[in-house]
Amino acid sequence: MAQGQPTLFRHALGFMDALRAAGLPADPAGAIDFCAGLQQIDIANAADFHAAARTTLMHRKEDLAHFDEVFREYWLGQRRPRNRLGEQDDSEVQGQEAQPSPEEEPEERSGPEKDDRQATYGTEQILRHKDLATLTDADIEKARRLIRRFVAEFATLRSRRHRASRRGRLLDFRRMLRRSAARGSELAELHFRQRQIKKTRLMLLCDVSGSMERYSRFLLEFIYALRRELPDTEVAVFATRMTVITDLLSARSVAQSLREVAHRAGDWGSGTDIGGCLRDFNDRYARDMLTSDTVVVLLSDGWDRGDAQLMRDEIAHLRRRAHQIIWLNPLLGNIDYEPLTRGMLTALPHLDHFLPAHNLESLARLARTLRTALR
Repeated sequence: MAQGQPTLFRHALGFMDALRAAGLPADPAGAIDFCAGLQQIDIANAADFHAAARTTLMHRKEDLAHFDEVFREYWLGQRRPRNRLGEQDDSEVQGQEAQPSPEEEPEERSGPEKDDRQATYGTEQILRHKDLATLTDADIEKARRLIRRFVAEFATLRSRRHRASRRGRLLDFRRMLRRSAARGSELAELHFRQRQIKKTRLMLLCDVSGSMERYSRFLLEFIYALRRELPDTEVAVFATRMTVITDLLSARSVAQSLREVAHRAGDWGSGTDIGGCLRDFNDRYARDMLTSDTVVVLLSDGWDRGDAQLMRDEIAHLRRRAHQIIWLNPLLGNIDYEPLTRGMLTALPHLDHFLPAHNLESLARLARTLRTALR
């Protein structure tokens, strides 16, 4: 078994390359989950192996059919997908496929419009997977629109609680019976209800030390957009000390906010003392800023020059106060990255999620993770 594991691991990495070459969003965090999942199944069982890959690597329903094609070609050497049981054989439908239906013909012939849609989609996909540190000024403006879009989707998460509504699809029977009984009437006036928008409580702690400098400015762009959609979000930055900047993110211009943040955070671009900064946060701010349903999102590459034991104690203390801790690490976007730094090794046992933060796709995945974490 020891000899087989490296070979399987290399094949798994090759499969990730094949997915990316096919335009599918295969990220390193998914690869880690995939490799970990292989230890829990019988890899000789083809169905289980396929299910493990599909579950850990894909997150969108529209990607599944394309993923299955790449899976069959890579692992089974099949260029064309096999039919499932009960479906027609290729020979039976080949003639039908050769003759497009009348409904399909107009769409196929609308060349310029179709090309524009494909070009726009392709440009967006390239941008979503481009490293944040390499974005140009033109990219950043487009990226801001994408960020606002998936942050807005996250911010409209519906809670389990309901509120009264003037119209809707859900009848509020309790309110109808109460009003009817109060009037002594047998006729019930229609009242409706709908699920409330769940305004999530987040605490964002962003590393602005020297090793994070090429990512921290853009991550603050993301935080700025998140703060505008979720006013209850609290934000602090740290390097050698913790600095709360929530009030600075109310400026109309993100550029103005970033200038004010850089001015207030006097340790911007310096060394990193994660343990000392977490102690500062726990002692001075946690009581007022954290509740049992707050999710803490910590953005850092984990490079730490402080006391490892102090960091271990303080992140454990933070975990007891918060609902969940999500750590975002830009280095996790590198397929060869291993979390071997002292800071990451110390933090990992206390984290609920360990995710990459090197491109827009990884930030979109964070939004999806937050939707799941806060249901």
